[in-house]
Amino acid sequence: MDFDEEILTKEEAIIAQKLKQEMFFALTLDSIHFYKNELQLLFQQASRRNKFIESHTETEKAV
Repeated sequence: MDFDEEILTKEEAIIAQKLKQEMFFALTLDSIHFYKNELQLLFQQASRRNKFIESHTETEKAV
């Protein structure tokens, strides 16, 4: 999985690291899919937040 970890906050980066570790040690395929989905959701939310912040700062610069 290639995610841009620079968009994560410190707390999110810690959670992402723990999820990756748990996914590595998961015993079932269902568990692996669960951790992978959680990671994807975490990065999707961080990406949306980043896009919102960028668009909001661009509109402030224009004003």
